[in-house]
Parts: sequence; structure tokens; C-alpha cells
Amino acid sequence: MADKSFDVVIVGGGNKGLVAGMYLQKYGGLSVGIFEKRHELGGGWSSEESPAPGFIADHHSTDWSFVHCEVLEQDFPFNEHGFKFVPFSVAAGGVFLEDNEQYMLYSSFFDKTQEKTAKSIARLSERDADTWLKMYDVWDTVARDIIVRKYIHTPALRYPEQAWELDDSEKLLGHPKMKALGIDPSFILRSSIEVGRDMFESDALIASLLRICHSWLGCSPDNGGGGMSFLFAPMVALECGGVYGGTHAAAHAAYKCFIEDGGKSYAQHEVEKIIVENGRAKGVRLVDGTEIEARKAVISTLQPSQLVFELTEPDMWNWRIKRRVSNLSKWQIVITWYTWALHEPPHYAKACEINPDIDKTGWLSIGTKDPEAMIRNHSFRQLGMECEEPNLIICSHPNSGGDLTRAPTGKTSILTEDFVLAANKRTEKEWREYHKRHAEHVINTMGKVAPNMTWDNVIGYSPQSPFHCARLSNMAPEGNWAVIDNIPSQIGRWRPIPELARHTTPIKGLYATGAAWHHSGGAFAAQGYNCYKVIAEDLGLDLPPKAKERGY
Repeated sequence: MADKSFDVVIVGGGNKGLVAGMYLQKYGGLSVGIFEKRHELGGGWSSEESPAPGFIADHHSTDWSFVHCEVLEQDFPFNEHGFKFVPFSVAAGGVFLEDNEQYMLYSSFFDKTQEKTAKSIARLSERDADTWLKMYDVWDTVARDIIVRKYIHTPALRYPEQAWELDDSEKLLGHPKMKALGIDPSFILRSSIEVGRDMFESDALIASLLRICHSWLGCSPDNGGGGMSFLFAPMVALECGGVYGGTHAAAHAAYKCFIEDGGKSYAQHEVEKIIVENGRAKGVRLVDGTEIEARKAVISTLQPSQLVFELTEPDMWNWRIKRRVSNLSKWQIVITWYTWALHEPPHYAKACEINPDIDKTGWLSIGTKDPEAMIRNHSFRQLGMECEEPNLIICSHPNSGGDLTRAPTGKTSILTEDFVLAANKRTEKEWREYHKRHAEHVINTMGKVAPNMTWDNVIGYSPQSPFHCARLSNMAPEGNWAVIDNIPSQIGRWRPIPELARHTTPIKGLYATGAAWHHSGGAFAAQGYNCYKVIAEDLGLDLPPKAKERGY
């Protein structure tokens, strides 16, 4: 006899499981129990007081779009419980190490026509400025609602029944406005650098946009089939910002909604096995031997390999599924996030002579004008070697979004990002040595374009690397922040593999969600929402009233 019983048991209390639980409780009318190994729920919605007293650092997800939690804002009292999205004023841009030249992508919240952005890009190329305005028109009138609203909030197509049908993102390529941009069927096969070179003439602009896109896509720019991201990722970047007070505010808001509707959570309760009887998931067993009954469903939020090879018995799965899961690519999206407590924000002195707004950029690329720089970065890392070329991103919530809760009065903070080796490519001792070495690299690189970025300006810093990410079993052993790579074969309808992409599994009553599911890695509410929609279809549950109104 089970020690506890719920309609649905969720394995893992990350944000996807928490979101699925919210919908199951409020709109499904089911009792839900979430069992989490760590001390709290929220997963990548994580921020802590660091690296100095009074400073708040996002230790995982940090750069959000307005759509990350949009459905939660519509379907729950999410904002009433403390969630607030704060867009950047200057969304993204770049300063080039060769000559301190710069450009900026102004936020679409503040530059609704993108004329200011076009003026900035025109410094690099008048033709590219015109292309940008045409791309934005397609985004603003057609693609935004299809790509970042409907597409990511619609479960993947059924496999294999619908394997050859086009999904919404693929149908978009045939839209008349896309054709007018010069998009043709070959773009499906092209790499990001090929699409960049086809659309723009300025190598500097291409190089910087590739780096900005890289923060999400994470695969090499010469990877065939990844080119469409180059069209849409910069547009998404226009609408990014942060969560007021740190991303953990989203976790608090979600948790409050969940428990108000009757949900139960159990932190520091690790699940050892999913109990399967006669081909159906019936509950879970905790590491302490406690058994929890699931009357209707079990949802795993762990990575695919944990689901197949640890939570269940491998002989429950067919050979192809096991083979595909074991061969998932997971080494590419491995980065450092260092949060820096500063006396004053970086001042890009020479670049400011062109336009002082560069100091307000939320997601700033510091690097070369060479579009092939990130290709070399991947090549080195694939060989197990560190790439010495700078490819820094500087994220600045206080200076661009105006979120002054992240630092004491008169002080500020930034986050720096760099693509590095996977966690399992260094020993613990080597990583500890690297953390100090990388801090020097950041200061030296930033000092070339922001002279005030010396150690005298630093109050403290907090290193976060693949080594730290790998301490979480969901991201081990590589320390991949997206759990699995966002390569073309592992995003959208195929994520993580076709047989599992729709959140269902061959085991009855067993569902799965998480960052390794459609549409891509990232701290979106979408994967949890989509999982609920699939379960709702299977069990005949209600959808939120606004789902019909918004069309997804």
C-alpha cells in the first residue's frame, strides 16, 4: 500500500514541472504532488544574494523574452504574486575589439518602428539597415505571433502519424512576406553563417549577430539546418529583458499559484524509480523506500537519459529509443556565467563617442568582426581544447532594464558569458584554477573597450561554469545549461527525439517534460504548458478559458 497518493506525481520540481502542476491543479482539477531532490522548487528560475552582500545574481536563466511566462500571466494571478518582466532599453549590440566600432539593437518596446536600430546599423552598412527594417516588418506583422507565441506553445506533432506534416514554423517559410525577403526552400538546409552572408553585407554585423544568436542556439554557425535561427533569434533579442528582482521571483510566483490551488510539494525528496506495472506508470519510489501512488499519471522532468536508463528499467524501451537517447548531443551549450559586483558600470569610452547609448545595452557582444570566430570556438572545443579568442557577452540588467533591486544604491552588477569546455573535460582542480584564470581574461578583454573595467572597480565576482552546472544531475556530466544541445535535429518537433517529443512515452500514463523537450532549451513556461495540454487531451481535462481566445 502506498504511503501517499495523488492523481499526478511529478518527478522534479524545476520550472517545467511546476508549471505543469499549476495547470493540472487549477484547470485539470487533479491532485498533484511534486517531489524534488533539491531544497527548493524552480530549477533554472534561480537567483541568490551574490557575489557580495546586497547584490542579486541570476545563477542560471537571466535573459528573458516577454513570452517566457506570458501564458502564466494570462492564466494565473502571476503578476499579483510578484512577477514583473522588465525589458531592456537597448536590447542588444556589439563593440568590436579591432577598432571600438559599435552598433545597437534598440528594444522594440522603446523603438517600435526600429528606426533607431536601423540608424545604428547604417554605420556598418546602409543596405543592411534597410534589410533590418524589412526583417522587422515580417517579424512584427507575421512571425512574432507564429514563432514565439503559437509555435512554442503548441505540442509537437504526433510521431509517426504526423511525421511528414509541416509545423507552424515550417509553414511560415512559404509566407509571401518571407518570399519577398528572398527566402527560398534552400534556407531550410543552410547554416547560420550562410543565411547571415545571404542577408547582410557587413561582416562585422554578421559576426556580432551570430554571437548574440549563439547564446540561445549554441551550435556551430556552420551547422547545416540551423540557418533559420539567424532570421528569428535577433528579432527575439529585441524583446528581451529580465525578471524584476531576479528570476527566482518567477519561481516564487509560480509556487504561490500552485499551493493556493491545492498543490503539494516535497523538497529534498529524491525519486529513485518510477513504478511501472503491466506497462503502465503507477507511481514512484523515493530513495528512502517511500512509495507514492499516481492514480492517473506520472510526469518526469529529468533529462531523457535519466528517464530511460535510471528512473525506469531500460528493457521497457525499444532499441531505437535507447540508441537515440544515448546519442543525444550535449557538449556544445556549455558556458560560464560570472556575476560581477561593481562600483560603477562598464563605460565603453571610445564607442560612446559614437553613441553613448551603448553603455545601456542589455546583451552586449565584445569580440571580433570575423564571422567565423564562433566556428573556430566550436572546433577547438570539439578537440578538447580551449579557444583563446574572446567571445564575451555582457548582460546588464540594472543599466539597461533599470532593475535597481539587483545592487545596493550607487553600485551595479553585470553578468559575463563565454563558451568554454564541457565539465567532463577538466578535473575539479583544473576547473578551480580555470575559474581564476577566466576572471583575469574577462577583465583584460573588457578593459580593451571599457577602460574603467579594472580590478579596482570590482567588489566581488561569482563564477558559474559547466563545472557548477554538472553538480545538477539534469545537466551532468557535461554541464549543459540547455540539458541537451539546440542543434537542428534536437529542436522543435524533434526534441529530444521524435518518439518522445510530444511529452508522451510508450509507457501508458508516463509523460515527460523539461528543457530537453519542444521547442528548445530555455526557462520558458511553454514546455510545462504543452505537457498539460497533451495530458488534458488524453484525460479529457479542461483548457484555460483564454486558450481558445489566443489560439494556443
